[in-house]
Amino acid sequence: MKLKYSLILLASAAFASCQDFLDRYPLEEPASSEFYSNEDELTLAVNGAYRSLYWLSNDDVPYQLFIDGATDIVYIRGTYANMTDMRRGEGSAETATFKTIWDTFYGYIARCNNLLDNMHNARGRVSETFYNRIEAQARFLRAYNYFYLVNLYGDVPFAEHVLDWQQPRLPKSPKAEIVARLYADLDFAKDHLPAKWTGNDAGRATRGAAFGLKARIALYANDYETAAAAADSVIQSKAYEIYPSYEKLFRHSGAGSSEAMLYMPFLLGTQTNQIPKYVGTRLANCYSIIVPTQVLVDMYQCTDGRRIDRSPAYDPKKPYENRDPRLGYSILYPGQWHAGYKFEVHPDSTKTSAVINGETVRINNTEVTNAYGTFTGYIEKKYYDESDVPGKITQCELNFMLMRYAEVLLTYAEARIELNRIDQSVIDAINAVRQRKDVMMPAATLSMSRDELRELVRYERTIELAMEGFRLLDIRRWKIVEHVLPGYMLGKRTKADWYTPVVPAFSDYGKPEYPDESIFQKLGFASFNRDIQYSWPIPQAEIDRNPLLKD
Repeated sequence: MKLKYSLILLASAAFASCQDFLDRYPLEEPASSEFYSNEDELTLAVNGAYRSLYWLSNDDVPYQLFIDGATDIVYIRGTYANMTDMRRGEGSAETATFKTIWDTFYGYIARCNNLLDNMHNARGRVSETFYNRIEAQARFLRAYNYFYLVNLYGDVPFAEHVLDWQQPRLPKSPKAEIVARLYADLDFAKDHLPAKWTGNDAGRATRGAAFGLKARIALYANDYETAAAAADSVIQSKAYEIYPSYEKLFRHSGAGSSEAMLYMPFLLGTQTNQIPKYVGTRLANCYSIIVPTQVLVDMYQCTDGRRIDRSPAYDPKKPYENRDPRLGYSILYPGQWHAGYKFEVHPDSTKTSAVINGETVRINNTEVTNAYGTFTGYIEKKYYDESDVPGKITQCELNFMLMRYAEVLLTYAEARIELNRIDQSVIDAINAVRQRKDVMMPAATLSMSRDELRELVRYERTIELAMEGFRLLDIRRWKIVEHVLPGYMLGKRTKADWYTPVVPAFSDYGKPEYPDESIFQKLGFASFNRDIQYSWPIPQAEIDRNPLLKD
């Protein structure tokens, strides 16, 4: 049975996770005295731990797509995942999403610890190589879960073993201490995982993924030495390369490419996702729920490598021309064709064009006439493959990438810039991303100053990784949350000012600022709340159970 089946099907049936991980012993676990004693049982157990990769909403939409809704680059209609409240600084320790996410990660950590605590039963019964690879995968997956916990919540309880049911409560451990323990897990993992899995094992964590996760954890801990070294190990391995087409990277053809280092697999009959339903246009019978913002659109440079307020190539009457090609590959903007429909959002565009049975016809434009069409005037194109038949909108098999080589290159470049160790390797890393064959933005050069390179690599992280779940944690570690989130979320233009040319200015923190925001519909005001927007509060229900979690 292939790993894709194993991860999705077997794991969901085995090893029920401990939802109240910090409060009680997982009584549902198999008898440790008998289990974990042979290759089949260890494989089943580690496949259960791989469920860690499936951080999903109720409709099987990856939370990475929702979490950008807590930032300036994505708007989420309604109350989905409470992200709009978080962006506005309105959450609290009672917010349900905080507890749901907390329980999810600790539940998966419990699975990993259960395996690690009991796999000794198999010593002498399986080969040392097999045994070490099982342990390496479990430690990798535990580190993956802790990465999110420490970066979303800050200091949290750290458990490396299944808790004693008589003394289940743990105090918080400082983030720095947890990070050091995660390094140890990932060092073990990289020493025992293969560079590549083959056959039925393809898709498991690799040595490169272990280095990549270590680089990511270190970058978010501002440990630039470790981040640069770990990222460089991935680069020097030459195991990965940039996929030539950004446009196709997030379709079936690119999802399993040599750029994908770790991914969330989906398969019809076992587990599918509804990403297209949430991001797609109403014209394609989708919901237009998770949508890009005007701020994100205006962040894309012009083809000369300059911001739109600085570039002579920018024409506010034709705002989508002469722009970084990733804009058109990532975001559906007015006038584009997608999924057989012409996307138009002007209030008077109650009709639009569609290709039906090979002919172009006029149809009702539900993206305008439906009250729940896109509120920003844009649609996300990532992870919507137009080749999928309509039925795949709610049963999508497109893998979701959790780590890709472009991120590692940008981590290496940023870490070296922050260390002020700028050489040609830094420039090459940036340009490998920036000059993908179907992107070809102007190259970075060694003549650029450190501040210019820092601004450029932050631009690349924002644009290259847009709508992939990195923005919230990036603006936190860059310490710019209070400078980019407060204010109104801007929706579609008002009808009276639909065609009014406007060129935003940009703040020192890269935020587009408009001379007259009244030309836009308003989608809610965000206030800065450090207690929510720099780290999420530990759920009150957990504090009530465990007083050691109080500040």
